[in-house]
Amino acid sequence: MARTKKVELTADITIPKDLHPKDMDAKYFGPEPKFPEQPEPHNRKIALMEGLSWYNRFYTKKEAKDFLINYLERIGRTDLVKKIGKIPEGEYKTTIGWVARLAMRGLTLNEQEQNHVMNEVDRLIGLTVSVEETMTGVKKEVNRPNVQEIMREKAAQAGGEIEGIFDDFLLAGAPKDFNARIIDEVAKKNVLPQHISLVVDPWNKRLVEYTELQKGKDAQLNEAYARFSKTQVKNIIAFIEKVLAELNGYVSLKKSTKSPRAKKPISIEKQVSKLKYLKVFKDEALKLDLVSLHPTKLYGATEAWVYDTAKRKMHHYVADEYAKCFGIKGNTILGFDAKQSEVKTLRKPAEQIKALTGSKPAARKYFKDIKAVSVSPNGRFNENMIILKAF
Repeated sequence: MARTKKVELTADITIPKDLHPKDMDAKYFGPEPKFPEQPEPHNRKIALMEGLSWYNRFYTKKEAKDFLINYLERIGRTDLVKKIGKIPEGEYKTTIGWVARLAMRGLTLNEQEQNHVMNEVDRLIGLTVSVEETMTGVKKEVNRPNVQEIMREKAAQAGGEIEGIFDDFLLAGAPKDFNARIIDEVAKKNVLPQHISLVVDPWNKRLVEYTELQKGKDAQLNEAYARFSKTQVKNIIAFIEKVLAELNGYVSLKKSTKSPRAKKPISIEKQVSKLKYLKVFKDEALKLDLVSLHPTKLYGATEAWVYDTAKRKMHHYVADEYAKCFGIKGNTILGFDAKQSEVKTLRKPAEQIKALTGSKPAARKYFKDIKAVSVSPNGRFNENMIILKAF
């Protein structure tokens, strides 16, 4: 879709009359924000956040739609109003509506804020009916979507809500302490685990882009994101990593909490029966004499140490904060935190395994200090793996 022609989103027009919300708390929040003069640069971020909070407290998506449309009308873009006016209010992002209203109340928007508003207009235009249908008045036959299509659409909607949260984060100046629960957005839409990749993929690409930006070696990226400071770029990368962690946590949660068949509860022994593992391992050269725990000890545990005797790799599993404990499906352990769990190669297995099977805090610190490449485990077991500890 072609980019909507950019307009100068400034409000050199008469400031509209104050809104008076019918709410008992209105007296505590003060009057509607107004900017007869522009705030000082060091106070601008605070003024913007206070304004957004004021509208967010008293108004909904219905008013957000009205604010955006009224603003476009007042700057002479009735052509855009005609395109987006029929879009249901539920599709509008409230933050953009609040920003448009603040511009009408005298706030001069910077380039980043202007881009956010016009990006939202572009998105809304993309939801309108095709030009052909509009011109001919002939509505194309639409096939009823199947269940998979409906669930993919829900994933896309959840992705749009998360993008909206990211917009709010950037508008707030990419602060370190920005509070957002990404997992709530996919949970509301009941997104299926197999469709999470539709939401995750754009964020993986975004993480790569901002990581390259942080290195500062790409001239084009440096120019495109020159408005962000080094601290803001660092905070943006942390935000993206949080999004990915919560989305992966959601998958683990959905898999580990999948309802069992009502016919007959499956015993733990049966659930772990297909898990491949090595019962006993002896190696005189390495001075190792290991006996594995039974896989039933893994089920319901929150932390585990598993040693791959063939590759001399130690797997440290930590339960995800949403799943709370491990589950087993086939030959795979579920419910672990992909970010906290690690795999490292042991150079001195006998000495290192002894240290890692001691007290929990000491073992964690010892493993963290091992100088070896750390990778995330995939959760799959094999016939060479010994379950050393599970608790």
